[in-house]
Amino acid sequence: MKVWTSLIKRIPFSFLIVVACCFSCDDDTAFIGTDIMPGNDDVSTSHSEFVVKTRSIKIDSVLANTNDCYLGSIIDPETRAMTTSGFLAQFHLMENYSYPAWDKMLKDDDGQVFADSCDIRIAFEQYYGDSLKPMKLYVEELDTARVMEENVSYYTNIDPNDYVCKNGGLRTSLVYTVKDLTRPDSETDETRYYRSVVVRLPASYGSYIMRKFYENPDYFRNSYQFIHHVCPGFYFHTEGSVGSMINAKVSTLNVYFRYHTLNEAGKDTIVDGLHRVASTEEVIQNTRVENKLPDGMLDESKAYTYVKSPTGIFTEVELPVSDIVAGSHYNDTINSAKIVFRAYQLGDNELSLLSPPADMLMVRKKERDSFFENNKLPDSKESYLTSYSSSMSSYVYSNIGQMITIMKLERDKGAGVLPSDSEAERSAKYAVWEQNNPDWNKVILIPVKAEYMTKTDSYGYVTKTLLQVRHSMGLNSIRLEGGNSASLKMSVIYSRFSKK
Repeated sequence: MKVWTSLIKRIPFSFLIVVACCFSCDDDTAFIGTDIMPGNDDVSTSHSEFVVKTRSIKIDSVLANTNDCYLGSIIDPETRAMTTSGFLAQFHLMENYSYPAWDKMLKDDDGQVFADSCDIRIAFEQYYGDSLKPMKLYVEELDTARVMEENVSYYTNIDPNDYVCKNGGLRTSLVYTVKDLTRPDSETDETRYYRSVVVRLPASYGSYIMRKFYENPDYFRNSYQFIHHVCPGFYFHTEGSVGSMINAKVSTLNVYFRYHTLNEAGKDTIVDGLHRVASTEEVIQNTRVENKLPDGMLDESKAYTYVKSPTGIFTEVELPVSDIVAGSHYNDTINSAKIVFRAYQLGDNELSLLSPPADMLMVRKKERDSFFENNKLPDSKESYLTSYSSSMSSYVYSNIGQMITIMKLERDKGAGVLPSDSEAERSAKYAVWEQNNPDWNKVILIPVKAEYMTKTDSYGYVTKTLLQVRHSMGLNSIRLEGGNSASLKMSVIYSRFSKK
């Protein structure tokens, strides 16, 4: 479909300069053609629509560079997909941490310092599923000889056996429910109540940590020393139980002890002490994810595709670049290329427990992993970020024209296309090049978590600055129109300059 608007004739040269400058400052404007045209040129525009092909693709793993940890196992009632998550966590130590002086500490019969108790607390606010479902939790100590290192990219298919201590490492298990049944409803139903799963560790483990300090205080100089010589972290996972999943806000390792001090009157007294280390951004946390997906979710005959996190399924989009720049449009300027991914409506008898991903990244397929490994931000050229519109039930990418242009120029250069080539000659060269570059015009829709910094100036004006884009580790799922249907279209607006 193509409609040309009326011709704009005899445009003053000065006016065209102003218009061209405005366009050149717009980050969303594609750049086929020149910025400033002679004053005797005519400008005309046209609009066309093109069918876009999509399909669901299974994703084995994604980069796990996030402190968003999930624990549990749950089945999505809509798709019957089962997702199981656990995580490996290190603990951050405040620099140059110090216990009280040796002579102030309480000692056991052997003259050794000791801990009264020790535990790990997994604090959480959000959860999915049944709050009364019993879940079996296993906790395993990691190995100081095989520590997760900062300069390594870890993915959600990480093998915990590579890091769990196999010889004498601490192991424990317990059964928990999201709702703490040991406390009254009046307390746990309070909005201010902070839920947590408490893992009781042997007091001897707390004593081990304390004694390590007095043996060599240098091990407590920073997190690196603490992780490599004292406590490398723990692996948390559930097995044999399905029904709930928690979003671990923070996990803390707590050592409780007592020591001597002086009270206000100057007399000796015994007080309680607490040494707490937490899993924070300063150290590594890796979420491990397993997805068991029904075969039907990858059925390419459906009129929709899936986007499901964590990992699971993404939507691959084949952009119709060949059609967009074919024939008479080859030398046209692409002013706008808009595409809207609408949610596919569920049937009357279908249920949905999971909400749509809040933020969706469109990125070239070849950049799928490197975008996250290099901590990139969307550049509105080869990657775009948008949010879910609940009013429109869709994700709108208002102008991906620059990406279309980049793909066109990349193919021309790779295929060795010359300005003098005919349409047939270009097509022949493209066919050869595309055999070795099958993903040149493909992008992936990836659910992400966008992190912003918000500032309010003295006039009350609020600005948001995008700081980081990371994979979403939460449970989200949506069906998008497309698939084998012709319902998904891209709207393109061209402009053409012709000499008078």
